[in-house]
Amino acid sequence: MTNRQKKKLNKIINDKTSGSTEILLSLNSFLIKCLDNKKLFEYSITEAKKLLSQFAVINNYLTTLNKIVVEKNFDKAKSFLDDIQSTEKKKFENIFKNLINELPKAKNILTISRSGTLIQVFKLWKKRKRSLKLIIAESRPAYEGKKMTKELVNEGINVELITDAMSAIYIPRVDTVIIGADAVLKNGNVINKTGSLSLAVLCKYFKKPFYVLSTKSKYINKTKYKIIRNNPDLVWNYEHPNLLTSNIPFEEIEKKLITKIITE
Repeated sequence: MTNRQKKKLNKIINDKTSGSTEILLSLNSFLIKCLDNKKLFEYSITEAKKLLSQFAVINNYLTTLNKIVVEKNFDKAKSFLDDIQSTEKKKFENIFKNLINELPKAKNILTISRSGTLIQVFKLWKKRKRSLKLIIAESRPAYEGKKMTKELVNEGINVELITDAMSAIYIPRVDTVIIGADAVLKNGNVINKTGSLSLAVLCKYFKKPFYVLSTKSKYINKTKYKIIRNNPDLVWNYEHPNLLTSNIPFEEIEKKLITKIITE
C-alpha cells in the first residue's frame, strides 16, 4: 500500500461529518479502484469494519462484502461494488418522489446535522423548481450542519443556519421537520445525530409532522441501541477535578414520535 492510498483510506474511514450513505459511496469508489490489489482490498475492508461498523448501512455493506472476499470470488466482488454505485443513486430519486407525494405543499423545512440522503433529495427538489427554504441546525460539536449549509447554498438553495438551541423558536414557523437516519431499528425507532430527539419532541408539542428519510439498507435487526461516546475535548478541552464533559454523537428517537419513515 502506498502512502497516498493509506491517506485516502484513512480520510474516508475517519470522516466525522459526512452522512453514512456518502461515506459508503466514497469507500465503494475506493474499493473499486483497488480491486486489482487483493491485499490492499482486504486490508481496507478490515480497517473500515473497525471504524465504521456503527453505521448500519456501512456495516451491512461490509458484512456482505466480507462474505464475498472469504469466498475469494473477486469477480463477484466487482459486480457487487458496481451495483452499489448505481443503485444507491437511484434510491435518492425514489425517496424524493415518495416525499413529494407525502408533502406536496411543503416549502419551509427544518433539519439538523448533515445527511447525504437529504442533500441529494434537496438537490432534486431544487431541480424540479419547487419552492424550498431550509432551516438547518448547526449540530454541535462537529458542526456538520454548517457543512451541509455550505453545500446546499452553493446549489442555489435558500438556507438559514441556526444554533441547535434555537430550534424551538423556528419549529412553529416551518411546515415540517425532516431528518436523515444512521440506522432504523427493528422496533421502528431511529438512530440519528444528537439533537434529533429534541426536534421530535418539539414537533409533538407544536403539532408539526416529523419525517425521517432513510434507505432500506439502514434497517438493522436490533431493538436496542448502545450509546457511544466521542472525544469530550471536541465539546470543551478544559480539565478540572469537578468537571465531566460528555460528547454523545448519536441518540434514539422513538417510533411514536415519528410521523413517517420515507424510504425508496
